Amino acid sequence: MTLPYDPFNPQIFAAPQPASVNPMLAGRAPGASLNTPLSPLDEMSYRQWVQNNNVPTDPNSTAPQDYDMRGFYQGLQQGNPKAQSAVDPNDSRLHFPDFWKTPLHQTFSNESQWAPADAPQWTENDQLAKPNGQVVFDDKAQNSGGLLAALGLK
Repeated sequence: MTLPYDPFNPQIFAAPQPASVNPMLAGRAPGASLNTPLSPLDEMSYRQWVQNNNVPTDPNSTAPQDYDMRGFYQGLQQGNPKAQSAVDPNDSRLHFPDFWKTPLHQTFSNESQWAPADAPQWTENDQLAKPNGQVVFDDKAQNSGGLLAALGLK
């Protein structure tokens, strides 16, 4: 469909976005390491936060990470409502939000800022499923099996 020329129509000047771009990414492209860059002062504060809170990350790693913990920390400092940790009811362990999971994460979902439109999404049953319904990860089964095994019941 061709739109009639209208110099006041912003659609004429807007750059088309590919269908697979996550709108939460807001035009940003992740760096090679998939980590949010921090200023030297913020980096020092981040490292102190990691140490003081026993955050499960290696701040010295230079390899691409499966979670952008610096991005989470920056969000926490900026009051981003997405930057909230919680206990996963399936394994009783601390869990960080999917928004900062990178494509390298085992449970990378459509909730990540880097997710394409066809990324798997979480179901009500704590399963990660592709758009066609194929389950790629089952959080309850993964964690109940581990718990049962740890209790010697499986």
